[in-house]
Amino acid sequence: MKQKSIVIQYIIFSFIAVLLLLILTLFVNPNNTNLSIFDKSIIGILFIISCLIGISLTNNPGWIKRLLKNQFQKTSNNKTKKNVRKREGHHPDCDKFNMHTIEIKNKKYCTGCLGISIGCIISIILMIFYILNNVKISSDILSYLVTLGFIILGLVFIEIMINRRKIFAHIFLNSLLVISFFLIVVGIFEITGSIIYGIICIILSFLWLDTRIQLSNYHHKKICINCNKSCKMY
Repeated sequence: MKQKSIVIQYIIFSFIAVLLLLILTLFVNPNNTNLSIFDKSIIGILFIISCLIGISLTNNPGWIKRLLKNQFQKTSNNKTKKNVRKREGHHPDCDKFNMHTIEIKNKKYCTGCLGISIGCIISIILMIFYILNNVKISSDILSYLVTLGFIILGLVFIEIMINRRKIFAHIFLNSLLVISFFLIVVGIFEITGSIIYGIICIILSFLWLDTRIQLSNYHHKKICINCNKSCKMY
């Protein structure tokens, strides 16, 4: 119940953030001047750094929390469990999680993390192109791009909770997740012409990513609870 309430709180905060940004795109006076390359570089560099952090987290989940707290959580609990399974691709080596991993050259990878890594790489390329490109995009098109970003965000959250998922669809949607962050950040930044709003969107991207992680963890726990095996990795 505690994890479920945490997930609900994350979803509520994520929805409020989306709603406020949608209201912002509707009522703010559109920026009619080209943004300077300096302003675009600040947002671009912060976004690229965020993507690099995202890539590191997909390869080593939780390293930031371990660094900040300087301790490994749940280590003692895991040692007391019987028949604890090993993990492959960030998931238990269990047939219940076969659709959550993909094998590439005899090594298993988490499909969600793989998708996010791909999305981060594509978004970094798009952001570099955006910084170097000086073309002015109309506010209407920017609003559509921001809305598209929110739609992708919602689809990713819904797909995470589907039991019978398709591996390549899961990879594809998770790659689109980071691209949706790019659309939202650049869209809001261009519409408002404000570095502050651009930074706020980057910060909110971490909230949305963490919401996706919480939903994923909750889904994994449900799989374990409904399983008749005794290992119970979540």
